[in-house]
Amino acid sequence: MKRLLVFLAALLCSTVLSAQQQGDTVFVNTAYCDGKPIAMTFRYTKKGSLEWITVGDGQYGSTAIDTATRARVIVIPDSVMCPLGFRVAVTSIGRHAFGNCTHISEVRLPAGLEEIGDQAFHNCLSLAEVVMPPTLKVIWPFAFRGCHGLNIIRMLGHKRPAVYDNIFDQQTLDNATLIVPAGYMDKYVNSLVFGMFRYCVEAFE
Repeated sequence: MKRLLVFLAALLCSTVLSAQQQGDTVFVNTAYCDGKPIAMTFRYTKKGSLEWITVGDGQYGSTAIDTATRARVIVIPDSVMCPLGFRVAVTSIGRHAFGNCTHISEVRLPAGLEEIGDQAFHNCLSLAEVVMPPTLKVIWPFAFRGCHGLNIIRMLGHKRPAVYDNIFDQQTLDNATLIVPAGYMDKYVNSLVFGMFRYCVEAFE
């Protein structure tokens, strides 16, 4: 019996080590929905000396929150406690993390966000405004496709993030207002996707 327990313990350690070596750990932590705590899925990744937290598990068929919550205002934390017992900054929104969350009207992105994954907010029909933090580096394809209620996209970064085609619907490009930092209009309008907005204004704040 003792030998069996030792074997099982060794097998468990081997499994955990294997998972750590792969660098990805999916876990659930707390975010906020309409001012109340809500369970949200995150993925911790470690590659060499780099480590980061992604919202969602990165699978097309799943979301970071339960869409049945009918959440309207989502606040994604700037950092979360990972399963290894220390806090890590939330730097990316994974693919399809909020896909088909049709009741979301507002999402508050993490202050240190660097990446918005493909289809991250796909078909968020009620999403009205998005404020992109200055740390944002890249927005992947279809990130905001199907967001038919989107009317304001506010960019806070002086350095324009890298973008790919098909991020927004033509409806959004025709009707929504792109707001950019004062003095940086050229950096945005002379670029792929951002240059396709019919309405673009500078923010003098």
